[in-house]
Amino acid sequence: MTLWSVASVLTLAFIFWLNAVMTASPYIVYLSGLKKQSERKNSLVALLLLLASLLYFFLKVGSFAAEGFAGMIDTTYMQFIWTGPVGLFMQLQIAVAIAWIVYSVVKLKRIKWVLYVVAIGLMGWSFFSIGHGSDAVWWGKLALLTHLLVAWVWFGSLNSLRKLATSVPLAKAKAIMERFGVHMSAAVPILLIAGLVMYRSATGRWMPELPLTSYDTVLLAKLVFVALILLVAALHKLKFVPQLNDNAAAKRLKNSITAEMVLAVTIFTLASALSSAFSPS
Repeated sequence: MTLWSVASVLTLAFIFWLNAVMTASPYIVYLSGLKKQSERKNSLVALLLLLASLLYFFLKVGSFAAEGFAGMIDTTYMQFIWTGPVGLFMQLQIAVAIAWIVYSVVKLKRIKWVLYVVAIGLMGWSFFSIGHGSDAVWWGKLALLTHLLVAWVWFGSLNSLRKLATSVPLAKAKAIMERFGVHMSAAVPILLIAGLVMYRSATGRWMPELPLTSYDTVLLAKLVFVALILLVAALHKLKFVPQLNDNAAAKRLKNSITAEMVLAVTIFTLASALSSAFSPS
């Protein structure tokens, strides 16, 4: 991978994370019993998404031009990329950012929910436009959307859960974590099945075969980190949350969720590489 590719993958991973934070935002309000979301936080996330989408576009232009930093603003290549999948991805993500800014300031719940559904739809559409998702059959696209939504709700909730572990009374924190554990216990099998169907759609196989392609190697690396994050989640559910009875236990849980976030970022980075830097074929 070139430096352009690495920078593009990292930027795409950041976009993944911002989409996850947006997707999980109403869920965290429901889970925690908070009366409203932070308008300031939502606006900041939207602004970061806008900037990250533009950066991803210009990185792709620079990579295609192969003329150093000057190539990032080459108008000929900009026009070419703009009309392709990357251009569509950027346009849809910018539309998500705009919808989210409006979402963050609107007061009427019905309109907020419409904007939320629109934003989620635009996110899914954007990821259908790049990588092997663009060539997938309908059930492959459905599996991709399901996989994204579950991962976004799970990983997008982690930072808020990390803060809640020590910022609310212990009894409430414990109840929130227990509810989250129940929800994710039901969601994780869906995540794994959707991932398996995605692989079948992309490669025509249910399992990797020797010799491994670069795509299979990165995918297996991702699965290792998925196994690790599942192990950490199991420790939370079976040990750390049941023991959440004092401040020391709350701090242990907070630190463990921090480790889970690091694993989630790694998974997003590998998923971004699979989406933009490696081909299933």
